[in-house]
Amino acid sequence: MALYESLAAAADVIALVPDPGPAQPPGTEGVTTIVSWLKWIGYVVVAGAIIVGGIAIAVSFRRGEGHDALPKVLWPMAGAIVIGAGAAWIGVVAGS
Repeated sequence: MALYESLAAAADVIALVPDPGPAQPPGTEGVTTIVSWLKWIGYVVVAGAIIVGGIAIAVSFRRGEGHDALPKVLWPMAGAIVIGAGAAWIGVVAGS
């Protein structure tokens, strides 16, 4: 019975610990702006790489070498997934 009582007391103490929501420190609004710009720049670079890769695939298929150009589109798509997942993961961790 003593073990149960001490576990119940520990649970009561843990329940008293405050859990404040995330709050951005004052004066750091510029960091959020820079992160949003980096995300936007990343998406623009990925979009450009996908377009260039698509052109390379079209030219390569015309020559019969299409399998060599396929990674030029797949890797930028993977980059877009990483950028989007990273931004989403940060949003989940930050609680927004």
